[in-house]
Amino acid sequence: MSRLHFRLAAVLLAVLLAGLIAITWRGADLAEGALLPETVHKAETLGHSLGELTERALDYGIPLTRLVGVDDLYRRTLEGNPELAFIALYRRDDGVLLFAAGPAPADGGAVATSDTETVVLPIGGERGWVARLVIGLDADYARRLVFGLWIDLAIVLAVTALVALELISLTFGAGAHHAFEAVEARLAALRRGELRLFPPVADTGRFGRLAQRLDAAVGALGERFARLGDRATRARATGRLPPAAGRELAALEARFAVDATKAPAPVSALSVRAVVFVFMLAEELTRPFLPAFIRDHAMALPGLSAEVVISLPLVLFLAIVALAQPFLGGMTKAVGRGRALGAGCALGIAGHLGMSLAPDFVAIVVARAITAAGFALVFVSAQGVIIDTTSTQTRGRALAVFIGAILVAGLCGPPIGGILADQFGTRTAFLAAAALAALSLGITLRTVPRGGGQRSGASGVDWTVFRVVARSPVLIALFFGCALPAKLILTAVCFFLVPLHLAGLEYDQAVIGRVMMLYALAMVVLVPVFANLSDRFDRRVEFVAAGGMLAGLTAIYALADTGSAWVMAAMLLQLGIAQALSIAAQSALVGVYAHRLGAGVDETALYGMFRLIERSGSALGPALAGALLGWYGFDLALAVIAGLAGLGALGFAGLTLGRRGGSGAVAPVSTGAE
Repeated sequence: MSRLHFRLAAVLLAVLLAGLIAITWRGADLAEGALLPETVHKAETLGHSLGELTERALDYGIPLTRLVGVDDLYRRTLEGNPELAFIALYRRDDGVLLFAAGPAPADGGAVATSDTETVVLPIGGERGWVARLVIGLDADYARRLVFGLWIDLAIVLAVTALVALELISLTFGAGAHHAFEAVEARLAALRRGELRLFPPVADTGRFGRLAQRLDAAVGALGERFARLGDRATRARATGRLPPAAGRELAALEARFAVDATKAPAPVSALSVRAVVFVFMLAEELTRPFLPAFIRDHAMALPGLSAEVVISLPLVLFLAIVALAQPFLGGMTKAVGRGRALGAGCALGIAGHLGMSLAPDFVAIVVARAITAAGFALVFVSAQGVIIDTTSTQTRGRALAVFIGAILVAGLCGPPIGGILADQFGTRTAFLAAAALAALSLGITLRTVPRGGGQRSGASGVDWTVFRVVARSPVLIALFFGCALPAKLILTAVCFFLVPLHLAGLEYDQAVIGRVMMLYALAMVVLVPVFANLSDRFDRRVEFVAAGGMLAGLTAIYALADTGSAWVMAAMLLQLGIAQALSIAAQSALVGVYAHRLGAGVDETALYGMFRLIERSGSALGPALAGALLGWYGFDLALAVIAGLAGLGALGFAGLTLGRRGGSGAVAPVSTGAE
């Protein structure tokens, strides 16, 4: 993003946030002010209902001291209404406590002096007032509710800011963004005193016209300088140009970069960033409540535990994504990246709608399979657009834009999905995901060219490179000891164990979404930081090993209070930091090792095998987690999965650290026929 684009986006975002903060502050203030009256009203309603039952018994001639089941009734009422602290029935004359649930004062006279907010209702039958029903309100519940409200509002504000930035880019469009970049580049060149030429801008908006006017002015100066150069050439031919004047003219040409041309910046990633962001946001919305939704509709399957059955739709989704991606590259290029991208979005719509309407477990499995096919198509097609339209010099920057959209979607989706599911139900949240997928389809049809008709080379995995990996202990340790466990712990712990565990502890979906948000937050903030540090100091092996061992240390949370959402939040934050440490360094090491292996090792094929093994870990994660959860419970399942990540990192470190070179050592491998 250019500085001009950034400043304009910052101004628009500041105006938006100022209005949102004002609305949020006022709304929260009104909600907080209405909370206590509403709680009191609810307590009065409950009190009247309980009082009517007592009065009915009194009318039948049953004395207060002979009433049966009152304590149990109060206890059940208290359990179903967390905003209440206690329910108690006191005799009117002497204030003796007759029945109670919760920490009620032993003496009715102490109620008036208590700090607890109370609702007092007279109880009497045909004989008149004989008792007092006292309902105490839980002040901590109100504070917790307000605290949760402020957290939700803060999350909504943060997510709104991130989504607004994406929508600003979408609204401006790739052409307008290119015009921003063009104006910024031209002004920067003029500030440096350069009169260089730039590629023409086709955009007809305000910034496009401004760039064209700047080009015309600079071009006119260039033409005047060219005429001066022609005169100097003729004067030099006749011997009338002093040598010093010729040198001065050449110095001026070099100083002001006259006639120098700058290559255009890549903007292809912008055409797919909005599609990828919106589509991935639809999938990320479902993360907090998907395992619990599957659990509620799971069916018994012979020979499989309930936990393994719950994991099956997740495993199927990840397996389809893992196995389909290597073969979709050539197909999407042949039919056209834009067409394939649109087809993936359409499958996403169908999949999320199917989840919203699914009546049973079989329908859920089918819907997740359809969604997985759409996910794989969108990912491969969008990545293909970037690869097709960028050079090796600009591809890294363009892919960073692409990956950034996925990370931001992972940050925004879970908390918003949790709030939607908590407030409106999971089926409505799936409908929201389908609506987002539909929006991504609309963006695709409007902004991404269809293309097509191009034949591709190999469309599958080059399995011959597997022999190269099998002969290298370091590559085995990197692929199977670091890359596979990293994805396994992500899908097993973040996507399966934690949301299912918290749902089983009766935490609402909004809380689960907040907890899951922390992993994505760590990734968004820290991945570029650690990527730069690992490259700058050439310590990729150390970063990979440190990240894997830090992920392994999440096993210690099995000894903590795993029933606390705060403990789970700390664990996911640590896991996010661990993954951020290692993820970029892992990918970089593949390229480093490909070059060190010697001639005959194709870097692209080695990357393909690396990604396939990574995705295999993603697919194995929920299946392993489900089996361990059924056999040993949450704590031991967490310890085992985290332990695998830690042991793999230790093995990789033992093979690589201490060898010559900051990125480890790999012996050359013969890849010829034997």
